[in-house]
Amino acid sequence: MSPAWNRPVREFVSKSLISVTSSMPLGEVQRIFDERDISAVPVIDDGVLHGIVSTTDLLREARVELAAPGNVTRVTPPPKLAADLMRRQVVTVDEDAPLVLAAMAMVHGHIHRVVVLREGGPVGVVTTRDAMRAVLEERVATPLAQIMSAPVSTIEMGVTADEAIRELDDANVRGLVVVDGRWPIGVFTQKEAMATRALPPNLRQMPVERLMSYETICLDVATPLYRVAGYSIQMHARRILAVDKRELVGIVTGLDVVRVML
Repeated sequence: MSPAWNRPVREFVSKSLISVTSSMPLGEVQRIFDERDISAVPVIDDGVLHGIVSTTDLLREARVELAAPGNVTRVTPPPKLAADLMRRQVVTVDEDAPLVLAAMAMVHGHIHRVVVLREGGPVGVVTTRDAMRAVLEERVATPLAQIMSAPVSTIEMGVTADEAIRELDDANVRGLVVVDGRWPIGVFTQKEAMATRALPPNLRQMPVERLMSYETICLDVATPLYRVAGYSIQMHARRILAVDKRELVGIVTGLDVVRVML
């Protein structure tokens, strides 16, 4: 086992704990997500951890508005509080625990973050992006091809958003890669699907390309994992698309990269 995997979680935890209170309106929670460029926050009152709320939780009940070109411009949460939407079961890890335990918790729970505790109280969050710093520092040379998921579920860019939702449900996957011919141009995940479901029926007939996420990076299958981790950290990429001779052959998330520690 690499020495980095046994380093304490506190060395990788996010520098400051961003949290909300249970009585905070969801509109304010959404503002924090947008300003801090994060996707989840723990709910804490007087130093006590009560739950966690994410953008996915908000999207399930939010109203989505589009501009004329078809781009999502505003997500308006319902008039509720953080306590109304938060999930009360939160995965935690002690700050003195080895990083590998946090990695195991994320991989086995299919989650991208765990709350870090000190003497039972929340002091931070460690994410897959934080854990990937260890992969980068250790210069893990395993090629991208060895950890990618394949084959990849794809959808043509001109297919309607409604059809993309149906294909996403039928394929029972977390996301579809949107392609122009053979070349990937974006992704349509459960997050985009939830926002699309909130739109009027006529707007769901627009091409999926206008509602997809552009947050993707394409890397060759031979790329070593430490470089994959570096790109993901610096560019805040949630997923990496693996290509071979300009053809899509696989997909990788932060959880896949962190799995190399196990």
